[in-house]
Amino acid sequence: MSLKKLSLALFVSVAMLGAAPSTMAKPAGKIENATRADTVIAIKDTIALSEEALQAVKDGSLEKAEMMALFKKVKQTAKTIESTTTYMLRERALGRLGKARLAYKKGKEQSEVIAKMEKAVETFKAMKVRFDEFN
Repeated sequence: MSLKKLSLALFVSVAMLGAAPSTMAKPAGKIENATRADTVIAIKDTIALSEEALQAVKDGSLEKAEMMALFKKVKQTAKTIESTTTYMLRERALGRLGKARLAYKKGKEQSEVIAKMEKAVETFKAMKVRFDEFN
């Protein structure tokens, strides 16, 4: 009886060791233990890119594929912001950015896309203010 228990315990521990590396892996693009300076740079870059995207929507200067790539670049840059004080605002801004991207992709009116993009930019700026207040 104890041999069965021992073999079962050994099997369970080997199975847990096999699964541990995949569960402990960090998400792609995550900056582990980002410093304050890294976070400030990431926020600044995100705001600059989101303003660039807003201006491109207003001008209509980019092709659809280039505009979609710019939306994606803003999203990827925003995801490098590692701060617990701004997490909720970052997610809200990314949601608004996603709505603007979807409206653009579906060919909605330019004024609707601009309004959604302006809300996203405002939220990114509010995130910077919140970060500056707490850090």
